[in-house]
Amino acid sequence: MKFLKETFEFFKTFPGIFYSLFLIAFFPFFIYFSLNFTISKFEKNINLILQTEALSLAQIFSNFSQDFFSQPEILQEKIFQIQKENQKLKQIRILKKEDENFKILASHNPEEVGAILEATDPTMILTWSRNEPFAHLVFDKNSKERIWKVTNVIKDSSGKKLGLISLGLSLKETDEILTNLILKTFFLMIFGILICILLVFQHTRLFGYVNLFLKMKETEKAKNEFIRMATHELQSPVTNIKNYALELKEMLSSKLNEEEKKFLERIEISAKNLSELMADILEVSRIEQGSLDFTPQVIDATKETEEIVKNFEIWAKQKGLKLIFEKPKEKILILANPYRFKEVLNNLLTNALKYTFEGEIKVEIEVDFSKKRCYISVEDTGIGISAENQRQIFQKFFREKRKETAEISGTGLGLWLVKEIMKKSGGDVFFESRKGKGSKFTVYFPLVR
Repeated sequence: MKFLKETFEFFKTFPGIFYSLFLIAFFPFFIYFSLNFTISKFEKNINLILQTEALSLAQIFSNFSQDFFSQPEILQEKIFQIQKENQKLKQIRILKKEDENFKILASHNPEEVGAILEATDPTMILTWSRNEPFAHLVFDKNSKERIWKVTNVIKDSSGKKLGLISLGLSLKETDEILTNLILKTFFLMIFGILICILLVFQHTRLFGYVNLFLKMKETEKAKNEFIRMATHELQSPVTNIKNYALELKEMLSSKLNEEEKKFLERIEISAKNLSELMADILEVSRIEQGSLDFTPQVIDATKETEEIVKNFEIWAKQKGLKLIFEKPKEKILILANPYRFKEVLNNLLTNALKYTFEGEIKVEIEVDFSKKRCYISVEDTGIGISAENQRQIFQKFFREKRKETAEISGTGLGLWLVKEIMKKSGGDVFFESRKGKGSKFTVYFPLVR
């Protein structure tokens, strides 16, 4: 009873020990069955290959034999030559039909040349009667090896049957390979068991890592919660700073000199940038904590996109850019959360307007009914993305550092948010871009079936 109690307490203290014990039981069996399956497949395939090789040899020798059927000595010489070149070839016989039996014209064993074989072998009977090759796998008790035995008909140029060719192709080499594989499987199983036992002895350290990971996870959660709370608390003061700067600008506009006006503008821009950064950080925190709502609804992609594009028309006009929306004629219904949909397009259009100094921005909607997807693309003629930075473009806080981007504000979170939102919305985002030529970002949402 004491032993059982101690055992129970041990497992209670280290419940993860079951994992190691499971490995000890499962791992060797998994290796055995998976390798056994692989070996079976290999054996089946190699048998098929050797069968094909045996049939091909029989056919080639059959074609050769028809020209020298009346010259057994040439056939005998050819048999010796083939056997010398192909060690797997164990048996070859050229048989001539005589009455109901078969006479051996040439053979791998010269002593049996001239002997009469009674037509009692089912293989010979089937091959002769059906006029087609026949192959079967046998085990030779004398040599203790498996052999593919193939029998084929020898015909003259007119198609008349002259006799039979019988040959045997040894599987000894492949069987030795299979035996080695089985032995290696056994040793691998033993090695696996030893590794699992080692894991059991090291369980304390292993479970310590697990506990450490859980604590790190809790710390990460607490950190995210702190960031969320701190960001939320900072929003009001930042908004007040921005509003006070605007009010001061309006109240004292006639009394301020140009330098003072610039100071107020910088305060306003800094407050705006800080507000955007906090909003993005809050959004990142919500996504990572799983508190953001992604519940899909049926929405009209055409209508929603048109409304979002209209919100950017004034900004585009101020920058001297053309903002074009290729509006589809029909209503396109998709499954998406309306707030997340707006967030994705707002981020893509914001980036397009930020990084485009001349030319146009085009928004298009395309439908692929075969894949049941609605594609929405935002294409610009902006500065583009360099090839070396394209792999990092969806990373958190990544911003391309170039002369053209030095004066452009941003958090480096917009595209990361787009990527995460699209993954959780049953879609995805991809892009094509050339430095100095512009970029095209495309997202897709599932169509309503």
